[in-house]
Parts: sequence; structure tokens; C-alpha cells
Amino acid sequence: MGVLLVSDRTLGNPALYWGGQVAVHLFTLVLLVTVVVGRAGRVARPRSADLLILLPVADLLVLAVSRWSLANVMGFQGFLMAVPCVWLAAQLRYRGAMLGIGISLLSVPLGLVITPALDPVAVLSRGLASSLLVAAMGLVVASAMVRLDEHTRRLEAVSASLGVVSLVLDEDGRVLESSGRLRGASRGLDVHDLLADPVFGESGRSPLPPERHPLARAARGSELDGEAVWSSGATGRRVALSVSSTRLDPDRMLVVVHDVTASLGAVLQEEQFLANISHELKTPLTSITGYVELIEDEVAEGAGGDPETIRRHLAVVSRNVERLQRLILGLLETARTVSGDRIGSGGGPRRVIALDELLRRQVEALEPRLRARRLRVDLAGVAASVELVNADPERLGQAVDNVLTNAVKYAHEGGTVTVSLGTEGPDAVLGVADEGIGIGAEDLERLFTPYFRARTATSAGVAGYGLGLMITRRIVRAHGGEMAISSEVGVGTRVEMRIPLVRT
Repeated sequence: MGVLLVSDRTLGNPALYWGGQVAVHLFTLVLLVTVVVGRAGRVARPRSADLLILLPVADLLVLAVSRWSLANVMGFQGFLMAVPCVWLAAQLRYRGAMLGIGISLLSVPLGLVITPALDPVAVLSRGLASSLLVAAMGLVVASAMVRLDEHTRRLEAVSASLGVVSLVLDEDGRVLESSGRLRGASRGLDVHDLLADPVFGESGRSPLPPERHPLARAARGSELDGEAVWSSGATGRRVALSVSSTRLDPDRMLVVVHDVTASLGAVLQEEQFLANISHELKTPLTSITGYVELIEDEVAEGAGGDPETIRRHLAVVSRNVERLQRLILGLLETARTVSGDRIGSGGGPRRVIALDELLRRQVEALEPRLRARRLRVDLAGVAASVELVNADPERLGQAVDNVLTNAVKYAHEGGTVTVSLGTEGPDAVLGVADEGIGIGAEDLERLFTPYFRARTATSAGVAGYGLGLMITRRIVRAHGGEMAISSEVGVGTRVEMRIPLVRT
């Protein structure tokens, strides 16, 4: 550009010379301001991008004037206009290409004005030739960038459907780029907030020290493969994230994050379930072993031992054997339920049953536990003569018992369990409400997940396996009905079962 400005023809034309000087200095000033201010971070990204667009525009304007400064080349510098035109096409796609082509075409008649002594046909032909090259390169680049945009949108759509968030980190751990959205339990949450300190390890119990934070490790160059962490972020919603990282180049790392709350939570719940079952199996077996040894000692003392003492010991053994049988049968029932076998196919015969009588029998069976916790059951809302046609009394009894047992377990000692029963249209509606510890809103939607237990239940130390509600809903649905649960932490829980009066 400097060569063009100091040529004989340029120096001989003051307007052309000073116009070129102003254009060059303006170009330099814009470049300096954009780079300095952009690096200082004092201008938002969209504004900095707007300023950068001025650079190729200024370059095009300078070339549009100076291309005719050397008469002996007759505007061949116009081919240089392809460079800023390509820049504009890369930034603004077809709009940028058309802007560059327009400036290039407008510079052609300008050549007729600046160089009147030259052959007009030669000026026009060579000016249009350079404009044709500018147009071809600009349109090719714009087309390629549009295809790239479409490909990027498709990748982002796939990432969004998979619930994957991609982050690009610099060597200092700063996030340079991010794309995608989390799904599952993390839907609607900000991944930057979730990955802020503190985060917890795979067990969800111990917070990770800063140097073990997955983003810190990724920034140091560590390649992670599905590192699982727990976080609650600012919302308090507890979620599990899988973090993987790989190096893009010496200065950048790609970090991929997706939600694994459901899968990791299920694994942890199943482990807890197995631990609880092991304990439940061990307790009666230990008791049986101990009393069998007592019987052996009694017999070894001679004369067969004291019959009354042996009978008492055998009674304890018998009770523990029955407890083991019930537990094993329950596990078999659970296995059938989890595998999707139809509930009720192996139950008792279908017949007309009085649901109100079945309900009262289940309440009577819980009397010892009610007395132990000083609980009162309010049956004032139970209507009489509510009959179900073609129902399975054994399975429905199991479902009602599960709901009542939960109310007794989670109610505050000395409180009231309110039971209601009536009809609404073609359905019988049974409700059980307790004044207990309640369930958090974030746990309500997962209550029917196998092995899942609400945090309020685990925090209170109440024993359970996380299977009762799942089995109960399967039974209710097998009768053509549905269940609904509403709850508030510290206030209590209400479970409603809606069952058709006539099962089809």
C-alpha cells in the first residue's frame, strides 16, 4: 500500500494522495483500537466483532481508490480486493461477499474518472475481470461457511438431544467456548454453576479438594475418561455429572460433560439395597445359629434337656425361619416386578371385594406398630360398601399394606394417619395422609424408581429398600388404576390410589 501512495501518479494527484493517507491511517487506527480494547476485555464480544468487520471494509475502500494510482498496471491491484472480500464472506457469509463485490464493482467506474487518458475499454475490461475474481472467491467462501454453519447446527442439535455440554479451556482453566445443554436431572441448570466448588466424589459423600476438581485437572492437561462427580450448584438440586477431557492443541483442552444422575444414582441405590438385604438376612440367620447352639447345649447336658426350654428356643428359631421365608418371597416378588412380569398373574382369584373391609383389616394388622409409635388412625373419611369387581384381594391387600406401612414409618411419633375412601365416577379413590417428615419436591418424581429412597428418609435413618411404592403402583396399574403422591418437607405426605370399580 505504501508503494502505491508514493508512486508518481499518486503524488501528482493531491486528492488521491491525501485520500489514501487518510484511509491508511484510519485503517491502522481501527486495527489498533480493536486489538487493544478487545484484549483488555473492555468491549463485549459482539461489539468487538462489529469493529473487526470495519477492517476489511476499510481495506476494500483503500484498494478501490489506490488500484488506479499506477497507470501502467491499469487497476490490476484490484485483484488484491479478493482478500478482504474473503474476510467479509467468512464473517458475514453472503452479505459480506455481496458487500465486497459491490465495492469492487463501484471501483471500476472510479477508474474512468481517475484515469481519463487511458483506454476506457481496457479500464472496464480489466476492472471487471478483477471484480469477477473477487466475486468468485467471495461467493465460494460464503457458500463454504454456510455449509459449515449448517453442519455446526446439526452437531449442536445432536449434542443437545444427547444432553452433552462441550467446554473449551485454555491453559489457565478459563472457559473459552461452550455449547450444548444438559438433560435429565440437570435440565435447565447452568453447567458452569454446577462445576463450581464444591463438587463431591463419585460416592457423593466427600467434597473434592481444589486440585482434584475435574476442570482443574483438565486445565493441567489430564485426560479424563468419564470422571463422575456430584454437585448441587446454587439451586440445591443434587445431580451427578460425568466429565471427560481430551487435548485439542498445546494450549486448549476439550471438556465434555453430561448428566448421569439416573444411572449413577441407581447404582448407588442398588448397592445400598444389597447392603440392607445382607443385614436383613444376617440378623435372623445369626439368631437361628445362636438358638440352635443353645438347643445343642441343652441336649448335651443329658436326659434330652429341659423340654420347655427347648420349645422356647425352637419357637424363636421358627419365627426367624418364617421371617427369612417372608423376606425371600418378597425378594422373588420384587425380581418379578422389576423384570416387568405382570402383577396379579400369580395371585389369588379375581372376585368382588369390599375395599372398605380390606382397608380396615390392614389397619387392624398394624395395631402393634401404631401403639408402639403412639399413632392414631382416623377412619372417619372411609365410606362403607365400596366394592371392586374382578379384583385380586391378595395383591390389593399388599398395595394397601405398603401405603399404610409407609405412613406409619414416616409419621412423627404421636401423630395422626388420616385414611379416606370414596367413589368418584367410575373409580374408587383411596387416600392415606400422614403428618410426617415429608418428601422434597426434587425427589417426588423418582419415588417409583427401583431402589430409590428420598433424602428425607435416609437422613431420618428410617429403614427401607426403595421398592414398596414401585410394587404398589404396578399393582394399582394392573387393576387399571393410577397413583399420585403429594408431599411437603416437615408437613407430611398424601398418597392417593384411584382404582376402577369394575376391572376389565
